[in-house]
Amino acid sequence: MKIIDIHWQPYRIPFAGSFTTAHGAMVVREGAIITITTDTGVLGIGEMAPLPEFGGSLVAACEALDAVIDQLQECSIDTALQILQRLSLPRTVACGLELALLDLLGKQMEYSVAMLLTETPLRTRIPVNMVISAQAAEDAFVSALGAKQRGFPCVKLKVGGLGNNEAELERIAAVRSALGPDVQLRLDANEAWTFEEANAILSRCVPYKIQYVEQPLRRDNLVGMQRLRRTVSIPIAADEALHDLESARYIMRYGAADILIIKPQLAGGLYTSRQIIGEATQRGIQCVVTTSIESGVSLAAALHLVAASPEITLACGLATQHLLVDDLINEQMSIQDGFIHIPSGFGLGVTLDDTALETYSATFFQSHPVGSQEA
Repeated sequence: MKIIDIHWQPYRIPFAGSFTTAHGAMVVREGAIITITTDTGVLGIGEMAPLPEFGGSLVAACEALDAVIDQLQECSIDTALQILQRLSLPRTVACGLELALLDLLGKQMEYSVAMLLTETPLRTRIPVNMVISAQAAEDAFVSALGAKQRGFPCVKLKVGGLGNNEAELERIAAVRSALGPDVQLRLDANEAWTFEEANAILSRCVPYKIQYVEQPLRRDNLVGMQRLRRTVSIPIAADEALHDLESARYIMRYGAADILIIKPQLAGGLYTSRQIIGEATQRGIQCVVTTSIESGVSLAAALHLVAASPEITLACGLATQHLLVDDLINEQMSIQDGFIHIPSGFGLGVTLDDTALETYSATFFQSHPVGSQEA
């Protein structure tokens, strides 16, 4: 197989409902689907979806992709993957290209992407957590009760957006009450707290049996994260602080986290994510894989990553397909008793819903009449 065409198409998909974090309310997700076609007519799909709060711009990502397309034309898939390792690209662009190339390679070799990543026995289903962002304690209680009834083994509660310690503790208590003692509860503060606020709240959360708290302090405050680990009994997870291999190594060397939250889209792809997981495991640090709420293409990729990573034993943040009004794929990766099955088939195991992509691509260009154009 030789690459004869690389194409990208942007999308702008609304959230299905209110989704609020300490960074603010999210109402729409933008990104671009990458398709790579070979001389045999086989199509590989990938996705790049930067986040503004991580310094990402979709327009800049598309420009960076355009600048390297010629270097990959007429290459074999293996050669293109080798070239990709040497290029200095925005991480989301590297991830998108890698996904499309791995999708192609899997189809060529008749392997799943998970099988390309590891020789270890593969899981066929992954435990996932449900995310609750409801701000009112009563609404959070109802959402948590629903999660328990649907069999989720774990719930992640978004915290830090109320600006009031007592109100935060009321929400946490309400969710734990709804879940009972057997469902795991984790918190995600999205950098919202100062050290003093985090210490005050988390010290009072011990009765609620919190599995861990994600990014309680600003991403650049590793000193505070390290100190907080020594001060409170709740494990600390690094999320926003982790944005590539070097940042993961820095967090680990600094002793700033018990758990690493890995988003392949922001880390730079599946190979980099596997390397982070391996190095963390050697240090006795656990990892959790999550999406950054992209389409079903990235969700499928994240599922293959976890399937290829027996080191990951905690529920992952992959129950995100319902958060957007459309996921741009034909397959439905339904959640049953808190588990998602890995897509079957070769490569990523998913196919594009071309009609949906056209619809949400048109929405993108209506919102961005000047600027990025398709390659």
